[in-house]
Amino acid sequence: MVADDQDAGELLARLLDRAGWTTDLAFSAASGLNELGGASPPYVAVVLDMASTAASIDVLRSIRENPAIAGTRVVICAKEDGSSRGAAWITGVDGYLVHPFHADEYVAEVAAVVARPDDERDDHRQRQIGLSIPDSPA
Repeated sequence: MVADDQDAGELLARLLDRAGWTTDLAFSAASGLNELGGASPPYVAVVLDMASTAASIDVLRSIRENPAIAGTRVVICAKEDGSSRGAAWITGVDGYLVHPFHADEYVAEVAAVVARPDDERDDHRQRQIGLSIPDSPA
């Protein structure tokens, strides 16, 4: 998890710990990306909870552009909504929540992102931004 607010980050990490996941917490984008790139085994998912949704999208973009970690699932916990939501889905986010949210909603979103099969991730993103997905030719 990458959070630029220590208290919020610790709370969100504790919620995931209680749900049975093991979490690591970084308090800056640089340290989070460094930790993610050097993890063995690789992380299953990353939660970005930063003061600026634009900063979270920048971290997401860095993850998607690095072949070694590009497949990592990413959930953004945003402080604001609006155009940032579309930008996040277009950039490749796997889950998106807007503060305030309930603890159960947060844990459920992370669980859904982790459980979603790899071959369904792109379709899910496209549905979130309103793109129609044509049926496969018969």
